[in-house]
Amino acid sequence: MRIFSVLLFSLYCSALSAEWFSASGTAVIFDDNRQLARQQAARQALRDILLQADISLAALSVINTEPLGEELFSLTAGLPVLQIVVLEEDERDNRLSITLKADVWPQASLCPDRTLSKAVLLTSFNLAEGATQVAQSNTGLAAEVSRRFAATLQRANADFLIKQGASYSLPGADKLQSAAAAQQLQKIAQAAQAQFVVSGQLRNLSFGVLPGNLLSKKSWTRQFALDISVTDGISGALIQNNTYQTRTLWPVPLTTPIDSGSDQLWRSDYGLEVQRLLRDAVDDIAQTLACTPVKAQVVRIVPQGVAISAGSRQGVKSGDIFRLFYSDSFTDSWGNQYRQLTQDNIELEVTQVYPDHALTRALTQSNVLPVQVRDLVQIAGLKERKYAN
Repeated sequence: MRIFSVLLFSLYCSALSAEWFSASGTAVIFDDNRQLARQQAARQALRDILLQADISLAALSVINTEPLGEELFSLTAGLPVLQIVVLEEDERDNRLSITLKADVWPQASLCPDRTLSKAVLLTSFNLAEGATQVAQSNTGLAAEVSRRFAATLQRANADFLIKQGASYSLPGADKLQSAAAAQQLQKIAQAAQAQFVVSGQLRNLSFGVLPGNLLSKKSWTRQFALDISVTDGISGALIQNNTYQTRTLWPVPLTTPIDSGSDQLWRSDYGLEVQRLLRDAVDDIAQTLACTPVKAQVVRIVPQGVAISAGSRQGVKSGDIFRLFYSDSFTDSWGNQYRQLTQDNIELEVTQVYPDHALTRALTQSNVLPVQVRDLVQIAGLKERKYAN
């Protein structure tokens, strides 16, 4: 066991506004690559520190882990992380663990203004065509991966609020871009009052084998490939589609059954690698949506204002300002329906906040607001973000 403490980065900020957090991370050592395992373990520890501090996981984009040599590596920090100290490193049973302590400034923001968590509808992951024939346990594994991804997403309170909806499974990204798919996405997102829809497909769970030798017997390996798509629930447009894949040792012989939810699986090299990829997927979504302005639905007309479908669980506070959007639908000559938004100059100030909704009053002299239920509002003061597919 090696214990050392290294101060790697410091910024000139008031110590009174910062707070220390500590966490540990563990990674599997593949092919004797300790540097990679060290970086992965450090990233996991930093990620847990951000979760403890209720800070967006997008902050990981300004914290880099770079190898320096056999023993040490560089952790370059930036706001909101002021200092990073490596407390302990331990290696055993082909696993490398690192414990970090970080000085965090929660008031710092990566965006121009205070951000709110994004209302997300998470659909059930399914198997891509062809994946069902690889092994009979694939359906159970897909369900367990979906459950663990939901739990990973749920932990990121500063980034996401998972909305409950009917149990949906969506097709792959190539089929999500049709007009019919966009309409379906809009409907399910509107019903769940979600701004974004996240879906996933497992498309490679095939097995392989590592030949044995005089000193060891053969070992089974298994592929893992998961496509994660993020779509705009308001427009139906695809925002992001990434593939996360790995290949590592499978914990039991091919003919030996294993429970998809067992500790035997999820504490194995394979299970730890899959969980790392699920964390990476959540981190990527957090970074993509970090500075995106929150939109919410008008759910009720109240005197002098409206009630909106965003509340304290998303970070809405009294005094926040939302701007009204008009929602207009039209049908093209082929029968496809489209929804377009037109921004209005009417601003709404939040007067009362509840967990999942808020009451607002119009900052205008008009006694009658030109607004209907299911119209949209957007938090004011943030620049629109352009998505890149």
